Amino acid sequence: MKEFIDEFKHLEKICNEIYSEQHGVTHYINDMELKSGYASRIVPDWDKDIGYLKRVRHIRNNLVHESDEVVDYDSSDIEFMKIFYQKIITQQDPLALLRKNATKPIKPQVHNSLRENIVTKHPVVVNDEREESSINQNVIWGLVLAGLIILLLLLIFVL
Repeated sequence: MKEFIDEFKHLEKICNEIYSEQHGVTHYINDMELKSGYASRIVPDWDKDIGYLKRVRHIRNNLVHESDEVVDYDSSDIEFMKIFYQKIITQQDPLALLRKNATKPIKPQVHNSLRENIVTKHPVVVNDEREESSINQNVIWGLVLAGLIILLLLLIFVL
């Protein structure tokens, strides 16, 4: 029991420092819950980590407050807290990973064979710089031609 409580205190201390408040693990869990909808698709093991955090917090509360509820814990719970602490220290924890991923542009994941099919069947999808350049040149020449026609018409009507 002492090892579990000590490990939770260690984790709670670093979370308290992150939030500059007491009950840091609870604040961390609350932040995760607010972002769970989309974050669980972006950050690996998001759901597993939030589940474990809730579990160790629940166990700790029952141990400290001498609840009538019997809650068993094992070495995997202690190991999780040690690993999660290291994730926070190395900024590999779920919220840090979410922040890192939020700054990256999201690219649609298309399998290579699907991408080849799209390109071969729908060549319009491919945006080539040369194609863009020729479009710009065509617009310029069109404007020049339109200007010349207007100038020619003005000369005809004036004379």
